[in-house]
Amino acid sequence: MEQVFSSVEVAKGKDFPSVARSLFGNVRLDFQRGDEDKSRLVSAMLGTCRLTRLEADTHTVFGGRVTLGSDNPDAIKLVVQTHGCSSLTQNGRHVPVGADAIVIYDPSRPYVLTNRTAVRLLLLQLPRRALPAAAVTRLMEPFVAMPEHAGMQRILLSLMDATIREIGELDDTARASLGQTMIELVRTMIGVDPQRERSIAHSLDLLRRRVKDFVSDHISRPDLDVGMIARRMGCSVRYVYRAFEVEGTTPAGYIWSLRLEKAASRLRDATCRPGEISEIAFALGFSSSAHFSRAFRGRYALSPSKWRKIGAA
Repeated sequence: MEQVFSSVEVAKGKDFPSVARSLFGNVRLDFQRGDEDKSRLVSAMLGTCRLTRLEADTHTVFGGRVTLGSDNPDAIKLVVQTHGCSSLTQNGRHVPVGADAIVIYDPSRPYVLTNRTAVRLLLLQLPRRALPAAAVTRLMEPFVAMPEHAGMQRILLSLMDATIREIGELDDTARASLGQTMIELVRTMIGVDPQRERSIAHSLDLLRRRVKDFVSDHISRPDLDVGMIARRMGCSVRYVYRAFEVEGTTPAGYIWSLRLEKAASRLRDATCRPGEISEIAFALGFSSSAHFSRAFRGRYALSPSKWRKIGAA
């Protein structure tokens, strides 16, 4: 692999398969009927996106389940082919790939991309967080942009093509701006209403704050769980879970984390009298001293008694 511009990656020939794996994740390229030496790619980051122009002879791409970070090969992929004949198969659905149809798919689900002829294509990788969870969930199989978005598809294709051609002349700020523009075009094509998403995000933020207040006020209850919270908030259990997705946790995870934080604080102020640790545990909703000790040690790598001694020293 060679570097031609800052943060622009180029690969060709025998280097092509290994670089493709580093950029696109757990993929295997089979050139059984094609000439690997004719392969070439140019790839660059556009802020949180990666844009790649790829040329290759006849070959098949086998995409295994990707398990890397969501901002790298695990990103949602969009492909538009400017030359050649290809098809993408995923979760039982078979769709053609061509210049007149942008295809969006989730590489965390195994797929096969069959290039029956020599191809030229543009590939855009978007981080998962760029799309709402509902849109990502819809990508159990390839998504083909609707005919009513044909004009928008042409704009995106033109923008992607011009950007990769001029990539060496663009600074990081310009690249990030172009990447964000592409994200917004994709969000529109996949059916995301920005105003509606902002409204939902605001509602979830308000719900999360209400839940946290409720949990803090009822932290001593052993029966405090997501079912109780949902009933008191007047919403579904699923909606309570969604409220905590943005923080990368669950309602139960938040409850136990808060209990342990409060326990750690109270233990630092403890007087070391007999039975005090058990009192703190039961006052914070733990069902037993043993349960509390295991959870506390798992969080702080110290037993409650050792933590208390350190605080008293």
